[in-house]
Amino acid sequence: MKNRKTTYLIAWAILLFTAVSCNYLDKQPDDQLDIKTAFENKNNLERWLAYIYNGIPTFYHYDGAQAVADDLTPPVGWESQGFKAILYQNGNFTPAQGGIIGYWTEFSKRIRSAYIFIENAHPLFDVSAKEIEWMKAECRFFIAYYHAMMVMTYGAIPMITEPAQGTDAADMQLKQQPFYTTVDWIAQELKETAEILPSSYEEANKYGRATSIMCLAIRARLLTFAASPLVNGNPDLSGFTNCDGTPIFSSEFDPERWRTAADANLEVIEAARDGGYELYVERLDNGSVDPYMSYMKAVLMRWDQGNHEVLFPKTYDSGAYFDRQCNPRSMGGAGAIGVTQNLVDAFFMNNGLVPITGYRNNGKEPIINGESGYTEEGYSSAAMKAKTRFFYAEQGAAEGAKTEYVITTAGTYNMYCNREPRFYISVLYNEQYHWGKDKHKSTNKSTDFFSGGQDGGPSHDSPTAGYLVRKMVDPSAIPSDGSGTYKTRHGAIYRLAEAYLAYAECLNEYSIERGTYEANLPEILKYLNPIRERAGIPQYGTGTDSDGVKMITPPSDGEKMRDLIRRERRVELNCEGGCRFDDLRRWKQAETVLNGPFYGMDSRATKANRDDYYKRTQYQTRRFISYWWPIPQDDIDKNTNLRQLPGW
Repeated sequence: MKNRKTTYLIAWAILLFTAVSCNYLDKQPDDQLDIKTAFENKNNLERWLAYIYNGIPTFYHYDGAQAVADDLTPPVGWESQGFKAILYQNGNFTPAQGGIIGYWTEFSKRIRSAYIFIENAHPLFDVSAKEIEWMKAECRFFIAYYHAMMVMTYGAIPMITEPAQGTDAADMQLKQQPFYTTVDWIAQELKETAEILPSSYEEANKYGRATSIMCLAIRARLLTFAASPLVNGNPDLSGFTNCDGTPIFSSEFDPERWRTAADANLEVIEAARDGGYELYVERLDNGSVDPYMSYMKAVLMRWDQGNHEVLFPKTYDSGAYFDRQCNPRSMGGAGAIGVTQNLVDAFFMNNGLVPITGYRNNGKEPIINGESGYTEEGYSSAAMKAKTRFFYAEQGAAEGAKTEYVITTAGTYNMYCNREPRFYISVLYNEQYHWGKDKHKSTNKSTDFFSGGQDGGPSHDSPTAGYLVRKMVDPSAIPSDGSGTYKTRHGAIYRLAEAYLAYAECLNEYSIERGTYEANLPEILKYLNPIRERAGIPQYGTGTDSDGVKMITPPSDGEKMRDLIRRERRVELNCEGGCRFDDLRRWKQAETVLNGPFYGMDSRATKANRDDYYKRTQYQTRRFISYWWPIPQDDIDKNTNLRQLPGW
């Protein structure tokens, strides 16, 4: 067995050094190294650790978990080219195809590599005992983090609790463990590791390395998932067992899991505050919040640029390539990656009210909230201005010239008027002014998604639903000349805003179960309202806020508050890291939301028939398959102890 283990370690070392790529270590070895050499040299130690870090999912992504929910969407025409996210949306995906989400294969490699590091790393003349302790703790974090991502994605997974003891097939025949057994083990590992790692590092080159805050954040996300309807007492999963007949999921609802999750999220918030983290907010000269710049930069900017909201960054993500896919074709972009009408409908109005409360006729006809002021009839008669330094909104504007800009011009389709600031940072709609075009073409020009237009079809890259995604895109980027202010940026794997919203949600759910909604409402609003304040919309409460704005009376019961918290989360975290996909699953809403017709604007309409463009038109019919991602068929074939997930 020992000989086989040594062989295994050497194989892993070779795999590591031929595959490694990392943001802070970008070196290649001169030759293949044995396991002893790998851990006797600082550079090699860091290379090994870099490989483990390299498994963090890409944030600026459009064919992973982000692409299979109902916010960010690639063109449906890509299905003919074998684009697997569209295959999944249309219900044509199978476990044998692989792709989209590859956690099962990739994360297990990193987990085993982390165990090998823990087992073999030791202090060197230029690596202190304290540094080795932290490195090993970083490995413990990734073992737990990758397990957490897998259990939330697949539900039933084997727990890898030690390095593989050989390369024979029999040594790899692990069986799936009960869901809560896995969850509780991960949560404990993250809790213990948080007590070892620092909350941040003084060295600039360690930005993005694992911290105690990252441990607590992933722990809170996992426990929130574990408290949710999908797994907490879901009778639909009661019959699923592992290879020896042990039930994977509990059919018993436990309201205390909501309390545990609430406590975990509050712990993140308090630890982050003590560590110098905070919601990113930019203010105008009069002290009021600039919601446009605040929301835009909360994702784009790094710690050393003043953004202390991102608790878990993936450093140097592939943002520039994402920019190209999302920008209009007439400025050198691919003009491909858009957003759905569902997301457009979800944003609040400027007055903080919900514009659309539901749908009729199989999702086509919106039920409009008459109090909100929302309408889908006609075009605006005047421009909408806002106090902001977001100069990208106005034609001919120059940076720093003033603190009020035109957000929507006269003649804008009314669907897009008087919406909240997060809408204009997130969505690029038809006939909207785009700074990049003015900068590059030296003419005042708006997007042209009409059929035959510079940014429209017919093309398999044209925005299928009639929109492009604007959030996370460098607003100054012009793909045709490679320009951009935020070309080097991180991926915001976890933001403090998520902890605020998750805490409000978990406390509200616990309050519903215990009949304590009224008593806990002030605490819920304490963390929900800062998100709305930063977004520039009225907060919930009585009277007026600090700026003299009339507050919105909060719901009288927890069920209605649940809907508002979920909508707030849907808007605030839109298009970020697959959050929406996981939310629809854990809320047990995916079978409804991701099944049936999807609508957008009618991109087949020409500019000569302008009114026809602004009509809700079905562009896709989706078919929901399962709440769990399938185990790759290759792995099912190799390990006879595995059982495929329900629905596959």
